[in-house]
Amino acid sequence: MQIIADLHTHTNVTDHAFSTLTEMVQAAHDMGLKAIAITNHGPTNPDGPHEWHFSNLNLVPRKMNGVTVIRGIEFDITAPSGGINVMANKSLKHIDWALASFHECLFPPADRSIHTAALESILYNPYVNAFGHLGNPNFDFDHEYIISRCNERGKVVEINNASLNVRAGSKKNCADIARMCMKYEVPIVVDSDSHICFRVGHVEGALEMLEEIGFPEELIINSSMARLDAYFKGRGMDLFSGEE
Repeated sequence: MQIIADLHTHTNVTDHAFSTLTEMVQAAHDMGLKAIAITNHGPTNPDGPHEWHFSNLNLVPRKMNGVTVIRGIEFDITAPSGGINVMANKSLKHIDWALASFHECLFPPADRSIHTAALESILYNPYVNAFGHLGNPNFDFDHEYIISRCNERGKVVEINNASLNVRAGSKKNCADIARMCMKYEVPIVVDSDSHICFRVGHVEGALEMLEEIGFPEELIINSSMARLDAYFKGRGMDLFSGEE
């Protein structure tokens, strides 16, 4: 089992990340990845870039050093109702891929019912492709209620390798969520959430956990170019012309 694209990474326009766009793409190339998504935090996150970063994403070359660059964002789920960072339409139009994640700075941890209701709102948000690092134990939610409805709303679930290292208790939650994705045949992506170039593409812990529970590779969107290409073409985007 492998990944061919890392769909959750941060460049140094996110304050607590350290590498430039060029360095992140070079790292993806060195890891043999076909693609990398740059997904900096939304502009209302105190750690995020100005909104102009997103309105100018079209300036980023589609391909750098042989690596396809997917123009993305990690939206913050906002309290209490499950909104996302407020942005103008002109800033959203260049985004190819969007995660939505809980972060304590914009959503103070509450209780299971509040977290579940917020995630339910994200299910209906047309700007969001995937749920980011759902395994965070600070944000307990009804796994089955949310995961069982992902396919009907076209949402993907991320298994976040960084969570296994920096969010104590995440491994059990991630395994439970992955099992629920197996049960309901919900596609997932496996990402590094790297904040420095040396971590790009490193998802070994997440892949090991998925192999332990017998997770089917065919449900991992970013484990093959064919699946990744089909996903984006299904959303009207041809990002990988000429790739094998």
